[in-house]
This record gives sequence, structure tokens and C-alpha cells, in this order.
Amino acid sequence: MDWNALRSRISGKVVTQSASDFAAVREAMVWNNIKPDRSPDVIVIVKNDKDVIEAVKFARENGLKVVVHGGGHTWCGLAVRNGGMIIDLSELNDVKIEKASRTAVIQPVISNRELARRLGEHGLAFPVGHCPTVKASGYLLNGGMSWNMSQWGPACLSVEAVEFVTAEGKLVKASAEEHPDLFWAAKGCGPGMFAVATAFHLKCFLLPKAILTSNYYYSLNDLEKVVEEVVALGWKMPDFVELSIFLISAPAELADQCKKSHGKLCMITAVAFANTQEEAMTALGILESGKLVQKCLFKAINEPTNFERLADASGATWPEHHRNLCENQCSNANPVDILMALREKVVEAPSSKSVIVFCQSTGQHNLLQPHADIALSMDGRSYGGIWSIWEKPDDDAANYKWHNECTDILKKFTSQPYIGETDIVQDNSRIQKSYTPEKWKRLEQIRAKYDPDGVFFGYLGGL
Repeated sequence: MDWNALRSRISGKVVTQSASDFAAVREAMVWNNIKPDRSPDVIVIVKNDKDVIEAVKFARENGLKVVVHGGGHTWCGLAVRNGGMIIDLSELNDVKIEKASRTAVIQPVISNRELARRLGEHGLAFPVGHCPTVKASGYLLNGGMSWNMSQWGPACLSVEAVEFVTAEGKLVKASAEEHPDLFWAAKGCGPGMFAVATAFHLKCFLLPKAILTSNYYYSLNDLEKVVEEVVALGWKMPDFVELSIFLISAPAELADQCKKSHGKLCMITAVAFANTQEEAMTALGILESGKLVQKCLFKAINEPTNFERLADASGATWPEHHRNLCENQCSNANPVDILMALREKVVEAPSSKSVIVFCQSTGQHNLLQPHADIALSMDGRSYGGIWSIWEKPDDDAANYKWHNECTDILKKFTSQPYIGETDIVQDNSRIQKSYTPEKWKRLEQIRAKYDPDGVFFGYLGGL
């Protein structure tokens, strides 16, 4: 392969298998400390749209399959395939904000934290993801399970257009008016996307003026009654409240009270994204009306926060530089049944850092509702799952075993897996299960239209 010919066509960097830094660059493609045993032929680190166009054309001309690395949490390692070309977008992180129109145009590798910060400087907000270091491209293409999702919806609903380089090496803008089928696919196709997204046009919201949070901690002995009550109270809350139920390790000050459950407890978290402090406190006060609040081990209510502090808290819950397995889904099952089925498993967790969490419906409507105009197929009253998080390779066997047992328990409650955070490598049946039959059929038809020659790997090609 004439790699020098490719170098002459782009301003970015071409890293081949013979390069001294190839292994390091390949390892950096995967956020997870569990690295896949796969290797591409070449990694192309692009600097602009022209580089992307030339990289795609070169791949097409030379029979190389293409996969895109957007710089985010590709925890399954889907950005690293056997053979072919990785187009690495990690240097594309520009943001342009129009305060008057409440819009922004972002390149693919701006992080959740940075996007929230930049918009906040203009009094604006966007339904960014919970984990602060996740980058926009994968997050938005997967659909985007966001902060304040009950009110703002999944992030892809606030994407107004996407700029793509197609399999033909053409730069196009996909929106409701232009290439509407490609635009539809972009909102939920995730790692199976068959074009390179180089820019996203976003509809933004006014930054909530009062963001307050309340946390309650309960013994697992009270889990069934607590979940039953909290879920019922959630339906009485306005939809600008994000309500979550965690099965998690107790903070240090409560560890002694949780010895019988191996240091695990139930944490209820409610975050109100309101316009006034009074409005936020009234919404969160609904949890205070419950009968079981007197049984909580500790509570901290109506604490002022912002997107930066929310990012810090999420970052601590899902720390960097760890070994991770993840299974996320939406469900219409009774949340009491789901969490009670997992209660004993969380007590047995081999790692104290592993977390089980489900976000609940508020606002008298399901948390996730079906939308015909997006590929994302999530439809459920709750959303969440299992994060197995540990540090040492020596602990792999125990954590894999625990995670798989939890995942097996979860299956009977699942409406759809979330394509962005489910192990489609271990069980590729989860790919198609992530979509309704109608949407899956349409997605494959659009793929055949825009990538008839299979230039892009798709979900599992090259694994």
C-alpha cells in the first residue's frame, strides 16, 4: 500500500503498523482499560473536512474498510477493527455558538463538560450526557441519553442537521429538508453509522436558572418499599426533574450502617432544572412527602448545583482509567421488580466501584417515548443498567462472571438495549434488538443506499 500517497493528500497524520507509535495510538483509541485484540492497517488522524474526504476516497480506491473514532467512550473497542482504516477525529473540537438564535455548530470531539461550559457562558444549555469526558460524535449518533431527558428528550432530538462525508467521499449536509433519510439514520444508528459526521448543528435551550439536587440514602433492607414509593412520587413531579435510583457503595460516613449489605445501599437522586429556586424546591419537595423518608440513613436536600458540579459527580461515579463492562437498556417493567431482582447481586459485587442505576419517569409520561422521525427506538418508563468497574486484570474473571449474571437477570425486563452502551461484541443479537423491526429494516435500506459497496465496517465488520 502506498501510504506516502495518502500522506501527500492530507494535512493530518498517517500512522501505519510499522510506525514506532502505532501501538500507543491504537491503544488510545479505546477509552476502556480492557483493550481489544485487534489491529487496523492504518490510523488517519485528520485535521479538517478535506482530510476526511481524501481519507475516505483513498480507502475506497484501495479496498480498505473504514471505521470512525470520535474520541469518546468506545468501551467495547468498536473503533478498533481487524484491518482497514481508522479515521480519527480527535483533533476536530471547534464550537460556534449563536446566542440570539439559540443554536450551535460543533465539531465531533467536543466533550460533554466542555460543551456545557461553553454554552453556559452564553446563558444556554444542551441535553449533554452524564459522563463529562464523553465526546459529542458517538454520544449524538447513539441517540444521547441526557441530563434532563424527561423534559428535553434524548439529545438527538435537538440535532437540527449533521454534516457528513459519505462513502463516495462527498461532503453533504443532512437535515429534515436535505438527505432526510441519512438524517433519520444519524439519530440513533450509533456505531453502525455509514458516513463520517464532521459537524453537528444543535438547537439549544435557555440555561435553567435554578438547578437544585436532593440525595437520600436508604438501607437495602428497605429497597422494595423505597422504590415503590419513589417511583409513585416521580409521576407527581414535573418533567424538569431527573429522578434516579442507584444501588451503590455507601459513602464512608455511612459504611458502618451498611456492613450487613457489604457496604452497599440505595441512593435516590433528584435533580431539578428549573427557572426559579422556589420552583425547584417545590418540585423536589414531593420526595419529602413520602412516608419512608423518615427511614433514610442520611439526606441532603435542595443543594444548589450546576452542570460543572454535576459533571464532577458523574465523573467520580464513572472514573477514568478503569476496566469496564456496561449493559444499558430501557424498560416498561415495574422498577420495583427490576431492582429487587438485582438487590442480592449488588451485595455480591466483587468491585466496590460497580454501580447499578435506573433513571425514572417524571412528568406523567414515560421517560423515553417513541419518535418516528429518529432511528433511536428506546421506549420505556425507566432507563439504566449495570456498570462493572474495576482496576486490576487479575480481577477480570470475577467481574466478568458477576456482570454476565446481572445481565442475564436484566434480560427479561428489557424493552430495548441502548446501542451506545451494550456489549454487542459479546452478543451481537443485541444490535437488532436495539431497534423496532420497522426501524431496523429502514436503517438497513438507507445503509444500502448510501454505502452500497460496504466501504464502512458497520456494527461488527472486522471484529
